[in-house]
Amino acid sequence: MPEENSNQINYPEFKIAWMNFTKSVRLLLVPQQDDRPLDQYLDFRDSVFVIVESENFLDKLQEAWRPFTDISQKEVGEALIKELKAFPRAIEVAETIEKSTTESKGHINRWLGRASIVTGSVKDLLDNVPYVKSAITLFEELISMFKR
Repeated sequence: MPEENSNQINYPEFKIAWMNFTKSVRLLLVPQQDDRPLDQYLDFRDSVFVIVESENFLDKLQEAWRPFTDISQKEVGEALIKELKAFPRAIEVAETIEKSTTESKGHINRWLGRASIVTGSVKDLLDNVPYVKSAITLFEELISMFKR
């Protein structure tokens, strides 16, 4: 049995962080009372989530993402995992604070902007793999579409 290289980041940890991130973003991409035409994009939303949460996407992401295979990229991979892990926790805190205050208009917009930044971080660290980059581009576009 081959030894696991201790200098590489733990892929299952990244996969879990990515899935938790996408689930948190999903909480933000809901029908908007003041923008009912946006409902026409809910099917697109669902399709994009099927893609970016699929095993096929995650496997190709792992193959394409250098911090999993290049030990000189280990710190970058670890930092990205921290960024992905922070987002769901931040959403949880924001939701708690939001319920106790009257401010709500900027909440979704602010967090979708931050989700776009995190998604861009993943995309920027990829080698040239058209399927993965295209899927992440669709995810970024979906996030932008729901921003007010």
